[in-house]
This record gives sequence, C-alpha cells and structure tokens, in this order.
Amino acid sequence: MTPAAPARRRLWLGLGMSWLAGVNCRAPFVATGSLLPLVMVSLHLSQITASLLTALPLLVLAALSVPGGLLGDRIGPYAVLLATQLVIAIGGALRGLAHGPSLFLLGVGILGAGIGLAQPALAQAAKLLAPGRETLATTVYSNGLVLGGLLGSALSAPVLLPLVGGSWQDVFFVWAALGVVATVGWGGLMASKTFRAPVPPRTPVHRAAGSWSMPGFLPLIVVFCAESAVFYGLVTWLPDYDVAHGATMAAAAIPVSALSLGSVGGGLLTPWVTRGFRGFRGALVATGGLDLVAQVGFLAAPADGTVWAALAGVATAIALTLGMAAPAVFTSPERTGRISGVLLAWGYGIAAVGPLGIGWLRQQTGSFMPGFGLLAALAGLWVAAALFLPRVAITGT
Repeated sequence: MTPAAPARRRLWLGLGMSWLAGVNCRAPFVATGSLLPLVMVSLHLSQITASLLTALPLLVLAALSVPGGLLGDRIGPYAVLLATQLVIAIGGALRGLAHGPSLFLLGVGILGAGIGLAQPALAQAAKLLAPGRETLATTVYSNGLVLGGLLGSALSAPVLLPLVGGSWQDVFFVWAALGVVATVGWGGLMASKTFRAPVPPRTPVHRAAGSWSMPGFLPLIVVFCAESAVFYGLVTWLPDYDVAHGATMAAAAIPVSALSLGSVGGGLLTPWVTRGFRGFRGALVATGGLDLVAQVGFLAAPADGTVWAALAGVATAIALTLGMAAPAVFTSPERTGRISGVLLAWGYGIAAVGPLGIGWLRQQTGSFMPGFGLLAALAGLWVAAALFLPRVAITGT
C-alpha cells in the first residue's frame, strides 16, 4: 500500500459519511411537506399551525447554528456529526408517535435542533477532510442535502406511503431509521484514530478581532436568507397547492420532486457555473435571476408549475452550495465553524418567512398567488444583494 492510500481512503470515507449526513439532514425534513395534506387532516391543523411544522424546525435550526459551530470548533466536527445524526433520528421518530399537534411539534423541534448543530460541522469537516479542495468537499455534502430533498419528496407519498399501508406515521419511522444508519456509520469512523477530533486551540479563536466575519459576509447572508425562504416555502406548500387543485397525493409529489431533482442537478453544476461566471458573485447574480424567472412563472403560467419548480431547484441548490462553501474557502479552519454558524443562523431564521408567509397569505386571501408574489420579491432581493459581493469574495471556486 502506497503512503497516499490511507489518506485517500480517509478522504473518501469521510466524504461518503458527510454525504450521508447531508441526506439525513434534509430527507426527513422535506418529508413533512410531502405528507402535509394528510397530517393536516389527521391532526386537525389550521394553515398557520401547518406552516409551523416547517417554520419551527427552521427557527430552532437558526438558534442552534452558532452554538453548533462553536461546539464543532471545540470538540471537533466528527463528534458533533455522530451525536446529531442520533438526535435527528429521535426527532423524526417522535413525529411518527404523534397523535396530536404537541408531540408532532416537539418532534420537528428536536429534528431542527439536530440539523442546526450538524450543518456547521459539515462545513468544518469539509475543511479538515480536503484542505485546498473545500469546494469539492462542500459539493459532496451539499449533493447529499439536495438529494435528500429529492428522496424525501419523491419517495414519501408515492412510494413509502403505499408500502406502509397508508400510515404517514410509519413513513416518518422509515426516515428515522436513516438517522440510525448514519449514527452507526459515524460511530464506526470515530472508532478510528484517523477521525478523532483535532486538539482545540488554547486561546479561544472567537475572541480575536475579525474572527466573526469574512469578505462579502453581509450580502452573502442576504442571498442565503432569500434562497432558503424560497426553497422552504416551495417545499412546504407545493404539495398542498396541487392537492387543493384536485391532484392526488402521488401526483402532487411531482412538482416538489422536480424542485428537488433540479436541486440535484444544480448542486452538480455548481463548480462549472462558478467558473463560467468567474466566481461567486456572477454565479449568484445569475442564479437569482433564474429563480426570479421561476417565481414569475408560477404567477403567469401556473399550469407549468413542474418546470418552474425545476428551475427554482437548480437556482437554490447552486446558491446553497456556494453559501455553504464560502466559510470553508475564505476563512481559516479554526474560524470555519463560527462563520458557518452565523450564516446558517441568519439564513434559516429568515427562511421561516417562506412557509409562514405563504400560509398566512393563503389564510387571509384564500389564494396561493400572493405567496408566490412574496417569493418573487425575495428572488429580486437575492439578485440585488449578490451585486454587492466584493471582488475578493468572487475569486475562490
């Protein structure tokens, strides 16, 4: 065995488990929207309460993103990923046990806590696993996130629901089992000395001047907020939108699956798009414009919703990947966790505007169209903010 073989094995094992953690951070979450029409009827939920099923974990995720980044900086990202995969499994399983709104909301809150602590650790793991190739490592786990979204939307109602006899509770148990698998996998890696957490610095890095920022941070936060609000607004309400217009549960999964399938393609295209548009700024301006086209399309030609969903998926996935990659590309390893945590805290906190805004506007007006108008406005804000990214923040790929 050559000297490079153990390092190569470590890289691919680490990237593979990061990918699986990404799937586990997204699939159980997106499954909520796919099963929302059944959950609403079974638990007797109003439009606003139903919005909380997605908005609450986003808010919890936002609140714990900075602590998650600091925790990863302190004990190492691998240990954080091991623990959080189990937390995600527990939160998902509680949803399956729910026969009322309270336990279901507790389950989604715990689910959001696990995801909130895990995602900064994924950025830190990318920095440690592939120094100098952070965008590659970020693309791998971001692919897990977007593919998890596709699996959560495409499998939950059309495939898993018939297999478990129509019980939405059992579908959530199936996704909880994925968290158990991810927990066991990270436990196996942690048993190896190769994957032990790095020794934390003697002096806390977060006390140093400038350790909580990076070039282009403010406009990047605005882009990440807008992208997240658009994606989670669509994930939450597209299935119910189609059911309200006469579609079956299986047919209603098609547009939201197109959103996730577009996300898979967008994630894979990210390095090429970034090079083609000469860096982060050009790529984020272009994808914001693409998302704006998609949101206007929902308003002008709703019959072609599957097409608009796919375009929105491509745009949001590229923006997500670049937003997640930026802290790893533009900061030092000991600062990556806290910078990622701040970005995620803002992004996912504001992301709740998407599902909550659409739910509230629908309850007030009886129509989904004002909600899609809100998403179009967010896409326009995305484009405007990306224009303010400085030159120093568009050179890394």
